Amino acid sequence: MAKSIETDINSVTEQVKEMVEKFKMPGVDAQALIEQQRKNLDAAVEATRIATKGTHSVAERQLQLFHAASTQLLSMFTEAKLKPDERTELAKKAFDAALAGSRELYDITAKASEDAFAVARQRVTEGVEQFRKHLDRRDAK
Repeated sequence: MAKSIETDINSVTEQVKEMVEKFKMPGVDAQALIEQQRKNLDAAVEATRIATKGTHSVAERQLQLFHAASTQLLSMFTEAKLKPDERTELAKKAFDAALAGSRELYDITAKASEDAFAVARQRVTEGVEQFRKHLDRRDAK
């Protein structure tokens, strides 16, 4: 985790801790509340990191695809000795490559979105479970 993000999380954690201590709410486990918020922030940071990495991968791949397509098209138009049907075949290959690249970009984007959502979903599931356990303990008293 980057130092600035860690510093920000620690700052927010301290603010929550001070707020809870200030109000001294009965029946509230301040440490557990702080830990919950830390886990929430960690999950948000991780989901953002995954999404950012996915965005970077898409942009990088788009650049590679653009370079390949432009090189192919440039060779097609600079080769004076190519017959019309050869040019048509090169154009078809360029189109097929662009289409395959679009599918690949979709796959990269979908994977990054799924992975980022999985982090958020896992954290929400954990939070709900912890809340349920808290209610069960409270009802048992």
